[in-house]
Amino acid sequence: MDKQQLAEYSMNTDRLHAVMKTLTDDTVLGALLDPVERALERVRGRHGFTRVLSMRDFIALGVLRHLQGTPTLREQVQALLHCDPAQALRAPLARSTWSDALASPGRRQVLESVRGSLYAEARAVLPDRLTGLPELGARPVYAMDGTYQQESAHYGRCTPRQGGEDNPKGHGLLTFYDLRLGCPVDACTETRSRHELAVLRDYDATEDALTGQCGAPWLVDRGFIDARFWDLKKRRLGVTMVTRWKHSLTIATTEGLPVAALPVNDGVLRDLRITLASSSEPWRLITLRTRRGREVAFLSNHFDLPPGCSPSSTPGAGRRRSASAPGRTTSPRPRPGARARWPSTTRCAWPSSPACWSRSWCTASSAPGATPTRRRLPSRTGATDRPDWTTPLFRYTSKVSRQVLRFFKHCFDKKASQRLYDAELRPLLRAYL
Repeated sequence: MDKQQLAEYSMNTDRLHAVMKTLTDDTVLGALLDPVERALERVRGRHGFTRVLSMRDFIALGVLRHLQGTPTLREQVQALLHCDPAQALRAPLARSTWSDALASPGRRQVLESVRGSLYAEARAVLPDRLTGLPELGARPVYAMDGTYQQESAHYGRCTPRQGGEDNPKGHGLLTFYDLRLGCPVDACTETRSRHELAVLRDYDATEDALTGQCGAPWLVDRGFIDARFWDLKKRRLGVTMVTRWKHSLTIATTEGLPVAALPVNDGVLRDLRITLASSSEPWRLITLRTRRGREVAFLSNHFDLPPGCSPSSTPGAGRRRSASAPGRTTSPRPRPGARARWPSTTRCAWPSSPACWSRSWCTASSAPGATPTRRRLPSRTGATDRPDWTTPLFRYTSKVSRQVLRFFKHCFDKKASQRLYDAELRPLLRAYL
């Protein structure tokens, strides 16, 4: 690096440091990123070598971009000009620098390490939202959901119809949630035109896949129904799944199971042990009557829980409606995904795999307390289709998440203080808690 390059590097660093100090020095955004900062120190060290855009700044700008719903990198770089008037003569960060950092495989590796450390801290400090279900014991409970991200404008998509492999719907995003903590904990992306089951199988083959944890029940969409896959997971690891019943499945045999007279089983109409034509293992078909009188059927392969407290009754279990479904408990919007939960936060994914994953991780990191729930159709009676025991756990989860995200969006640069939280955030939360 010659003297001119060194001088320009120093100027870029100084300008960016001034802007980042404005954004994160004792601010709400800085307080939000404190756990990430601690996790980064544990996995990398505070004084590791960085270029113009350090890992701390990279994560901070990524989270801020999602909180603000900024569609493009160029728009965010232009917005940074207004953060520090003294530095407004020249941009504090080149868009190409931001782009290179986003697509860096090395930064993805650091992000993966930070994610694990941050998740461990979350488990230590966040309350368990499923403590009211002693039948679950200490088992982890997860959910997964698939959606699509819009690519960047410069991404030259080539679909199978055009002779390529790119998905015409956008980049596939498969996000995983810990329902005990109520937050997203992992994500994987796919640029090719592949079914989400194929993406799940590839993810399951990785070393640290959450699907490799023993005894965990999974709440999945009907698109993830693959009896052979879940039969194998149950035999090897005791992993089970639950989803909404899919009427295209063929039942070979049925056997009625007794329904115990427990409060948690209120509303359970039938509990059947069934054999599917696609599986030699026993499965379970549970039919519930909701508080609004609708019958909803769930498919599962776990048998050690009362049918009324099955995770199938929690939000996130198969919300898409088929034409022959016995009832509808959610809005009939076509394939609503992360955009329904986190508006304007999944736009413009970068074309390379490291960048897609980095964008997805920052999206998840900018959604504190979000769970895989979507907006539901309003009810004239104010009732929902969830059973009574879920009310203190998930009644207003999506509303609380949106209120928290709006607070961070509009107050990210304010000085963090208990007085600010009491004035701006507490009234919003108390309306739903």
